[in-house]
Amino acid sequence: MMKLIDTHVHLGVSKFSGVATTETDIIDAMKKYNVETSLVMPQPTLEDIEEVHRRIARFSAAYPGKIYGMAAIDPWLDEERFDSQAQECFEQHHFVAIKLHPMGHNISPLSPRCDQIYAAARKYKVPVIVHTGIGNPFSLPSLMIEPARRFPDVPIILAHAGFAVYTDEAVVAAKACENIYLEPSWCPTYTIKKMVDHIGAERMMLGSDHISNLPIEILKLQTIGITEQQMEQILYSTPKQLFHIS
Repeated sequence: MMKLIDTHVHLGVSKFSGVATTETDIIDAMKKYNVETSLVMPQPTLEDIEEVHRRIARFSAAYPGKIYGMAAIDPWLDEERFDSQAQECFEQHHFVAIKLHPMGHNISPLSPRCDQIYAAARKYKVPVIVHTGIGNPFSLPSLMIEPARRFPDVPIILAHAGFAVYTDEAVVAAKACENIYLEPSWCPTYTIKKMVDHIGAERMMLGSDHISNLPIEILKLQTIGITEQQMEQILYSTPKQLFHIS
């Protein structure tokens, strides 16, 4: 059976949907759908983010090699607090990515405040995952072109790849910048096939966003007519290399 890494998993309670996901929910879904590794981040939430980060760190420690953490640090924090949280997440907890949620953080990716996120990604050699699609104008995929060009050594992953409505724009952004990758959760099948055709499977990865969505995202990839090699690249090889998963 083909190995599978889910690159977009949330722990906690979403302030937008009210969806609550626990450690048990995640592990049960991984067993049911043969997921080898999940990359877990906080929800956009009203919970204490620092405590959610520590909860994810404990989760990762309990399931080494199966659970990896990702940070979601508020770019509105002052430099000292931001750096302190980044240091804890990456030096103590060994998280593998940092999240920017333009809608959840209520900020444009072009704001100078977001440079803290891009600079932290560069410092700790991790990718930036950026929510795109819902929550415009801040969530437009094209807004990541300028940061991607200023930080060409930082991999930037467009979560949801435009979220169905802006998928073409996500493809354009990825074609404009070689360090932009696409995670197409919630996108229609024909647009996912377009992504494979235009930017290649080596710059794509699977993400569920909500664990109940996981079987649907897997099924979409199985039905769009890509090769077994392309499937393996999206499900496993790309994220394994990008997130330095051992």
